[in-house]
Amino acid sequence: MLTTSLVTAAVAALVTPGASVGSPTWQPDYRTALARSAEQRKPVAVFIARGTDGYSQLVTDGGLGAEAARMLRQNYICFYVDTATNSGRELSQAFGIAKGLVISDKTGGAQALRHEGTVSRADLTGYLIRFADAAPASQTEFHGAAQPVAVAPAAAPPVYQPVYQPQMTFSPAMSFRSFTGGG
Repeated sequence: MLTTSLVTAAVAALVTPGASVGSPTWQPDYRTALARSAEQRKPVAVFIARGTDGYSQLVTDGGLGAEAARMLRQNYICFYVDTATNSGRELSQAFGIAKGLVISDKTGGAQALRHEGTVSRADLTGYLIRFADAAPASQTEFHGAAQPVAVAPAAAPPVYQPVYQPQMTFSPAMSFRSFTGGG
């Protein structure tokens, strides 16, 4: 009888209204996200917004949605930049976006997409499908509020927008592997 009550309470706690069942796993810091991207050969999806659940408010139609959440869980390394914090504001400034979405290529070394401002659920899902298995980015695709004004001529080399890489600090006590982000 006591076991049945405990199981019922546990199931009820897992299925409470408003609980985000199946939400993506958010990496705790950007370096970890980049390391996992390189290790797993998955692109990084960086959501930049304000507040603890700002990533869901970034999507105009009421949150991520089941398909986008599934795509993020299966195909992406997810990182949320909360611009309400000091470190979040600094990282947002480094990206040059106050609110938006940045998707890297599978190397984690180049931006494949920059979407400034809010994004519709349909656009988000389309981006996630398109960039999940894309080849390494040779050019950044811009969408949203602020897009580049001029298009480079065909003979010019492609625009390359590297993903923001925080400065590593080195201590003689650190091994080379930990210095390069390998743990």
